[in-house]
Amino acid sequence: MLGCVRPPRPLDLPQDRYRLNQLRRSPLLRLGDSPGKAIMQRVLIAIGLLLIVTMITYVDGDSFSDSQGDSPLTFIDALYYSTVTVTTTGYGDIVPATQGARLVTTLVVTPIRVIFLILLVGTTLQVLAGQSLFNIRRRKWQESLTGHTVVCGFGIKGRSALVYLKNHDPDCQVVAIDRSEAALEVANQEGAGGVLGSSLESDVLRAAGIESAAKVIVALNSDDDSVVTVLRAKELNPSVKVVASCREQKNEELLFSSGADEVIVSASSAGRILGMAAQAPEAARIVNDLLTFGDGLDINERVVSTPGESLEIESDQTAIAVIRAEAVLRPGEEGTLPLQAADRVIFIDSNTSGNGRPATARSS
Repeated sequence: MLGCVRPPRPLDLPQDRYRLNQLRRSPLLRLGDSPGKAIMQRVLIAIGLLLIVTMITYVDGDSFSDSQGDSPLTFIDALYYSTVTVTTTGYGDIVPATQGARLVTTLVVTPIRVIFLILLVGTTLQVLAGQSLFNIRRRKWQESLTGHTVVCGFGIKGRSALVYLKNHDPDCQVVAIDRSEAALEVANQEGAGGVLGSSLESDVLRAAGIESAAKVIVALNSDDDSVVTVLRAKELNPSVKVVASCREQKNEELLFSSGADEVIVSASSAGRILGMAAQAPEAARIVNDLLTFGDGLDINERVVSTPGESLEIESDQTAIAVIRAEAVLRPGEEGTLPLQAADRVIFIDSNTSGNGRPATARSS
């Protein structure tokens, strides 16, 4: 789950807050399942078993003999007998005196005693051992996270972002954060790791390896949540690149002020494409095609490593812009050439179909 590899992540979270649900291609961490909770459930079951034995003893109290007197057993006597019997203490002061009581003790109370011991001893050890194993796996995974991408919110936008990243670099590490376990199951299937929880919480971001991440994609449905997430991400890793989406144009500047490096206004962007589709449908198809990786035309970028190299290093690439120190230069403009080291060339890549012609964009 990360910027581009398999899934790891670095940071020590409270031991009782996360559980490894699976370790397929990438792990899914879920919040809230602690060993304390599991143990408490078993304690309640054990108390229930104890009360069952108490009621059996109390109802059939005349069949038991008390060395302290011949009076019928009280409820307290029955509870006392059940406690010392089920816990195998067995003082022997209260004993079954009739054949029926002894048969009930053999067939009912003894199996309950065994179940009681399994619950309190065997299951407790299992929970603690399982948590220890999880902690080892979690730390190993976290330590392997570096330079990965964290996707906050795995809805339609988050999944589309993951698909784009994986299409460009199948080995990229991506970790998705979402409150929906079903959404994170999908992320696992797409080759990303998942952390179950809210990206508004620092512990959840740490679980996703925010401190060693290279990029954070904020794809939440609420602009308010997006602002808080950007603030927390920048607080935990000031150097991480944050790309955020927002629903309303008025919140774009707020996200930039919070530390986002890029902000995409989803509603207005979709609106512009809709308007283009109505006015110039073929142009809209091309724009939609550029946003669909691997089909027809793709838009991409590369970093210039050698000063003076060609704008288009492959025949199916068409350069459309050069980014130099945040300035946008167009091919043919004065000063664009020669290319300098660290320039970024934005180009359109033509993916051809079997007939050698560019594949047409898919219409929706």
